[in-house]
Amino acid sequence: MAAPMATPLNKPVERWWIRPVLGNRLGAIGGLAFVIIVVAQNVARFAIAPANGAGAAEIVDSLTKYRALYEAMGASLAASGVALALFLAAAWHRLAVDKARPWAQMGFLGGTGIFAVFPLMIASQFALLAISHGASPDSSAVTALWALHNGIFTVLDLSIAIATVGFSLAAVRAKLVPAAFDWLGPLAGLFLIVGTAAGTQITAGDAQPLMGVAGLGFIGWLALLVCCSIGMWREGDAG
Repeated sequence: MAAPMATPLNKPVERWWIRPVLGNRLGAIGGLAFVIIVVAQNVARFAIAPANGAGAAEIVDSLTKYRALYEAMGASLAASGVALALFLAAAWHRLAVDKARPWAQMGFLGGTGIFAVFPLMIASQFALLAISHGASPDSSAVTALWALHNGIFTVLDLSIAIATVGFSLAAVRAKLVPAAFDWLGPLAGLFLIVGTAAGTQITAGDAQPLMGVAGLGFIGWLALLVCCSIGMWREGDAG
């Protein structure tokens, strides 16, 4: 009796979006796009945002004068969120193997923390824009929301620190990034944790040098994303 012939109905189909090579490339595009968007967000924010300890009048003035730019920064959350999701999914697929897996799990946990915390900061910015749009904004509400916005930013440093340490150590073990990230990643994570530990002071507008230390850690996070994305793209080309 002849063996049954494979038909289009029972033949496994390889979907393009789950192929490892294209997954790497999509993740690389997502990682690089995320970095570009986040850099643009932060350059704009530091160019127009008042100091952490600013009064209500200064905050409202900034929100009114640069309203369109604040709205654009908030709207960019949609694009940056999709880009980060692509990177995290591809990075997990690539790094969750053998001895790199525990560190990849840590990195993925930090990445999901970013998803949980960063939208809260943008939501507080939306609330500030809504309140400041009125004829006579409530000064107490404005200063409270501004403090909340800045406080959430310091808490976000912890999630970024966890993602940086986890993914850097996993990527080094998977030979995806230079070996220097074996110490650069943890160092950047330590700098970021300083930002969370000094959250009360930074939120109030004090201890700005410590905010600068956390900023150095954030640069390390972005550098890791770039190197991981380049590594995944190169592996995709080789495949």
